[in-house]
Amino acid sequence: MDTHPQLSLEQEFNHRSFADQVRRMSREQAQEILIKFHEDMLVRENLYRDMLKNAWGIGQEDWLTDSLFSAG
Repeated sequence: MDTHPQLSLEQEFNHRSFADQVRRMSREQAQEILIKFHEDMLVRENLYRDMLKNAWGIGQEDWLTDSLFSAG
């Protein structure tokens, strides 16, 4: 059973276009772009986590404590 959502037609086109570009890259170029994508994925993960914490009101006490101690 496939648990992944389907890509939209536009996303599928973009994915195929990207795949074609990667296939034309050198090994070094492909490694660099993979490293950059991984970093971007981690940043996005942090952004989503922070957005959810903010929306759910989680960790607001920590923010207040950090602000008080860093102000001095």
